[in-house]
Amino acid sequence: MKIIYWKLILIVAIVLLGAENLSARTVYVGERQEITQRTGPSTDHRVLKMLPTGARLTVLETNDGWLRVQGPDGTVGWVLQRFTSGELPSNLQLERLQQEYDQLRAASGGALDRVAELEASNTNLMDSLSEATSSLAALDEKYTTLAAEAANVIELKEQHDQAMQDLQQAEARIIRLSEENAELRSSEQLRWFLSGAGVVFGSWLFGFLMGRRRRRQPSSLRL
Repeated sequence: MKIIYWKLILIVAIVLLGAENLSARTVYVGERQEITQRTGPSTDHRVLKMLPTGARLTVLETNDGWLRVQGPDGTVGWVLQRFTSGELPSNLQLERLQQEYDQLRAASGGALDRVAELEASNTNLMDSLSEATSSLAALDEKYTTLAAEAANVIELKEQHDQAMQDLQQAEARIIRLSEENAELRSSEQLRWFLSGAGVVFGSWLFGFLMGRRRRRQPSSLRL
């Protein structure tokens, strides 16, 4: 029985709390500089205080266009419902967002700046990768061209080597022919020398013999 009793009490408490939460709602002072909070639901009642725009109010009761609210400092009074809004004024929302942004930025320890730097670095890396890809494509094309021309290079080298060999052989033949030509010219000069010497000797011998003959003829006549 005690267990059932306490369960019933718990259920009633939950229901009451839920009902209180359902009846209590939050409103904000609208887009005005200030509004009055009064002791009762009319302009004839005394002003308790001035509430600034954006002030958070907890609604306790409604009455013919008036709201009985509890202000930020706990003061309870009445305000005109038309001067309130269910949402925070836009200018205050912007200020709150800016404050939250500044707080997050400060709490991040420069993480946002680091993210921006990383994004910039990533962009630079992407540009470098694109340039490297282009360079690699150009190198591949050059390699393909060189590979295609490699056979021609080998053939040209073989032709060059054969031409050098032919040139060396030609030079050897020229040297041999030059030596043979020199020998021929030497032998020809000797032959001409000997021929000339023979002619001279023959002329001298002929002259000598004719001289002796002439010397003999007078002695014969004297006999």
